[in-house]
Amino acid sequence: MKKNTYYLKRTLLLSTIVFMMGCETGVKNKQTQTVEAQSGIVDHRQINTSTKTTYSVQKSTLPIKKIFSNSATPGYYLQVGFFKQSKPNATFINRLNSSGFNYTILPKSGNYYALVGAYISYNQAKSNASAVKSALQEDSFVVQVLRP
Repeated sequence: MKKNTYYLKRTLLLSTIVFMMGCETGVKNKQTQTVEAQSGIVDHRQINTSTKTTYSVQKSTLPIKKIFSNSATPGYYLQVGFFKQSKPNATFINRLNSSGFNYTILPKSGNYYALVGAYISYNQAKSNASAVKSALQEDSFVVQVLRP
């Protein structure tokens, strides 16, 4: 009877150790599902191991820039320009007017943000980035305007 108890305890201990090790290594070798991060940036990296190929999804480490303002409509915008301590020139304003997009020049602490939008969601703003780039010949990124 004493011998059976010893083997039972030993078997349980070894089973627990094997189970724990299996959980740790199983996660690394599974193919992960692709999901879109809140920031919209999904990093697809292909990692070659000896016999398996895995794909990992990495969320962006850069948060969405937030601008607090009482005057602008809250929402998501595409920032197409930043002007330090001076208003945008007439040429830039003419390009914004002729583009057909809604835009806002937001003054903040002596600086001026040129924002296209407002959009309801991050994804809606991000999906319009290529159209804004082709119309304005300016790169853009998504910012969020919030009430203080």
